Amino acid sequence: MQSVKIVAESRKMRQVLGEAESLAPYGDVSVLIGGESGTGKELVARFLHQRSPRADRPFVAVNAAAIPDTLLESELFGHARGAFTGAQFSRKGLVEEADSGTLFLDEVGDLSPRAQAILLRALQEREYRRVGDASSRRSDFRLVTASHKDLEAEVAAGRFRHDLLFRLSVARIHLPPLRERPEDIVPLSRFFLAARANRLGVEAKRLTSEAERALTAHHWPGNVRELENELTQALVRARGAAAIDLGHLTLARSARPRGLRSVSRAFEKGLLADALARSGGNRTHAARALGISRQGLYRKLKRHGFARVASVAGTDPR
Repeated sequence: MQSVKIVAESRKMRQVLGEAESLAPYGDVSVLIGGESGTGKELVARFLHQRSPRADRPFVAVNAAAIPDTLLESELFGHARGAFTGAQFSRKGLVEEADSGTLFLDEVGDLSPRAQAILLRALQEREYRRVGDASSRRSDFRLVTASHKDLEAEVAAGRFRHDLLFRLSVARIHLPPLRERPEDIVPLSRFFLAARANRLGVEAKRLTSEAERALTAHHWPGNVRELENELTQALVRARGAAAIDLGHLTLARSARPRGLRSVSRAFEKGLLADALARSGGNRTHAARALGISRQGLYRKLKRHGFARVASVAGTDPR
């Protein structure tokens, strides 16, 4: 697994990493990571794994909310050949893939009541059966979960099981939003620019002081994910320029505070950019990770003008 790089110049992020370091050796302790969407919860989960006794074993990550209820048991536990129409081969589930390693379930707060019951049973018994199989199996994995929701509030509202929350949150880590750690914005920007330039095959560029001030002053409702997307677009716009200046940033295109509609569009655009990056540009895989159809992904990419970025990156158009 590639080493995780987390920029932590601010006191708050250094505290987060300190908490993760202290929890990492306890490889059987379940950890719940909270924080707004886009704050880097999966990175912290990977950081935990890499510093744990399970570091040389698999790290299996999945967006739990993106798995339909009808497929959840098969995804978690696998299935036997002939278990249902189309099951031509036996298949391992996520729990089996994560044996001796770490299973990371993102957005666990969005699971349906039925899905919560299935997950709770697996955690209680530590035994499972592949769908359509008669024999039980065991898997020794560390569970790390994440949610942008306040799960205590969800329990109080009757939308999340208290007994499941108890199982998930033996230990907790909370990630602060980017707006509460402005010291991290410029170092993060420099890191993202170097990484994106390498991936896109273009020349790395510095930020002008005006651009740095604009980035630091922005509210960042989409957090680190939005920042990364902003810099990817700026890098593409700045082709031929010596540095990324204020005019290359979408932040500078409107002097007025952005309304809810604009913020929602920016957040969605950040999610799309993140999914494409994680899938290496494979749109089929990106659509699956986002829990939408390929046709739905194409419409969203077109709406947000991703065609040019994808062509520069040399991504797989599938």
